[in-house]
Amino acid sequence: MSAPPSFFGKIGEKEIITMCTDAVVVSTELEHGDLDAGDTSTVFNGWINLPADICNAILDLLGAFDVLSFPLVCKPWAAVYAKNRRLQPGAPTLITSPSDDGWEIPDDYERGLFSITNILSSKVFSVEVEGLEYGRWIGGRDEWLVITNVGATRVQLLNPITKGCCIDLPDHMAGSFDRVQLCRTPDNADGYFAIAISLDNLYYTMVGCDRWITLENPDRYGQSYCDAIVHRGNIISICQNGDLWSWDLDQGGRHPKLLMGSSIHTQGWARFDFILAPSLRDNILIVSPYGEDLPIRMGNTGPSHSNQYWNFIVHGAVIHELDNDAQSIAEVRDIGDHALLLGPNYPLYVPVSVPTGDLKRNCLYIAALADHDVVAIDLSLEDIPRNVSLTDYAGLSNPYQAPMWFRPAFP
Repeated sequence: MSAPPSFFGKIGEKEIITMCTDAVVVSTELEHGDLDAGDTSTVFNGWINLPADICNAILDLLGAFDVLSFPLVCKPWAAVYAKNRRLQPGAPTLITSPSDDGWEIPDDYERGLFSITNILSSKVFSVEVEGLEYGRWIGGRDEWLVITNVGATRVQLLNPITKGCCIDLPDHMAGSFDRVQLCRTPDNADGYFAIAISLDNLYYTMVGCDRWITLENPDRYGQSYCDAIVHRGNIISICQNGDLWSWDLDQGGRHPKLLMGSSIHTQGWARFDFILAPSLRDNILIVSPYGEDLPIRMGNTGPSHSNQYWNFIVHGAVIHELDNDAQSIAEVRDIGDHALLLGPNYPLYVPVSVPTGDLKRNCLYIAALADHDVVAIDLSLEDIPRNVSLTDYAGLSNPYQAPMWFRPAFP
C-alpha cells in the first residue's frame, strides 16, 4: 500500500514534527501514569495505526535529528524505524562540512549547516542547527559540541539535537587554544569538565567555575602539548617529545608530575602525533599515528580563519598502554571487539562483534588527521603500513570544519 497523493497535501513537515513531539510527550505521560489512555485521542488521532509504508514516507520528511523522536511514539513506529537505516541513538556518526556533490556550499558558515554521516549505513544527511551560525566546533563528546566564534573568544557547549540547548563556558583570550577536550558532558552527574589545549599551555574549567584555570607548566624547556584527558582525578597530558605529565586537580593545576619520560620509539618517523585515550582496563592508551610530511595546508579548520593546519600521509599507528599503578608501558595490538574512534572529539569506543557498515573490530578510526575525513588502521594486521585505508564522506578537499565523531541520543 502506498500513501495517496492527497495524504501529504494536507500535512507539512512542521506538522509531522509537532505530531511526533506531542506523541512522545503523551507516551511518556502514559508510562508514568500522568495521563489516562482515554485522553490521548486528540493527540494520536489514529496516527499510531498508519501502515508501514506511510510511516516510512513520514520518516523521509523528517530532519536527521527530528527522526530520533520517531521510535518513541509507539511499538509499531519503533518497528518501522528499526528497519530504516537513518540515525540510530548511540550509533557512531561523523560530522563534517557540508558539500553539494563535492562542491562547497557557500553560506554553510552563516547558516550553521553541516553534514552528518551514519557510518553504519554510509548515508549522509544535511543538518542546519540554530546556535551554530557563524561558529565552528573545536571539540565534543557524544551528542555535545564545543563551539566557538571566529576569534575563539566565545566558547559554548551546544547540543544540536535539543535545538538551542546551549551552555556558555568562560570567555577566553583570542587565539590562545587550538581545541577543547570535553571530558565530561553536562549530562554527567558531576556536570561538565573541559580542557583547552594549545601548543604552549593547558587550561581547564568545570560546571560552577567562572574562568579557565591555567595549568602550571613543567620546569622544562620546549614542552609542547599534543593532547590531554582526565583520568582518576588527574589531568594527563602528553607532549610532542613523548613526555607524559600529570596534574592533581585537588592541587588546582599546580605542581606537574612527570609520569613517564619519552618511551616510544619514533626514529625513522618523518612525522608523528600523540593521542590519549582511556583504555578498557582503566589505564591510559597512547595512540601514535606516524607517516610522512606534507607541506602546510593553508586552511581554516581550526579556531581561526588564519589557522595553519598540518597534515601528513599516514602509514600506520602504534598503541601503548600505560599502567600507572605498575609504572609499566607495553605495546597493544588488540582492543578486542571494539573500534576506537579518535579525533577532535573525546575518544569513543564502539562495540563491534561483526563488521557493520564501515566499522570493524580491533580497528582505529582517526578523524581530522590527514587530507581525508577518516584514516582507518587495522591493528590485527601484521604489516600495518600496507593496510591503512582512507575514507571521505563530505567530498571536500579543504573543509571549513574539521571532521569529528558524534554520537546522537534521544532528544
